[in-house]
Amino acid sequence: MVNVKNNARFLATDRRIEAAALQLMDRADGPQVNIAAICREAGINRSTFYEHFNGIDDMIDAMQEYLFGELRETFINRRTGHDPHDSGEMPLSNTSVRIFLEHIREHRYFYRISLKQGRNLPFDVGDADAELWKRIILPRCTEIGITEPEDMEYFRISLISGLSAILCRWVSHGCEESIESITTIIVNSIPVVFSPIVTGMGGQ
Repeated sequence: MVNVKNNARFLATDRRIEAAALQLMDRADGPQVNIAAICREAGINRSTFYEHFNGIDDMIDAMQEYLFGELRETFINRRTGHDPHDSGEMPLSNTSVRIFLEHIREHRYFYRISLKQGRNLPFDVGDADAELWKRIILPRCTEIGITEPEDMEYFRISLISGLSAILCRWVSHGCEESIESITTIIVNSIPVVFSPIVTGMGGQ
């Protein structure tokens, strides 16, 4: 961002610009979003836009950070326990997957544009990647005799790549399939090596 002011009015304008962009993305299956259209939607002039963002890419980076923050808050607010050190839902539990899918579907047009620009889906949100490693990959690999971190990393890459491919396809189709259907596909696509842990989570 060009301007790093932190006052409430400046931040409110940030949100106003981002909301205008999201509204444009949500119309007619995500029409072409440009600065002129965003300014009209937000009721601002171009100079105001450039006081807040260097351009479309900078704005999308900020929007992604904001949406990732919202997703983190959702995970925190829906923790299963009350321990302040509890990271929340078990990775790949039904509840955890549903929270994630609801977020992606709600902002599907943003993520479609974001993915086309080479950005990633929020797999690291709320330290989810670290939790995936600690609570699923590490214990299962240890159980089957894989102890070298670099060998374990191959399993992590395989798991994340598979999930990413499924979700990218879902987003590219406008999230038409139901959340229940995609949850089933995700669970059924998890590599066999992790099946005992995921199956053991049941309906969490």
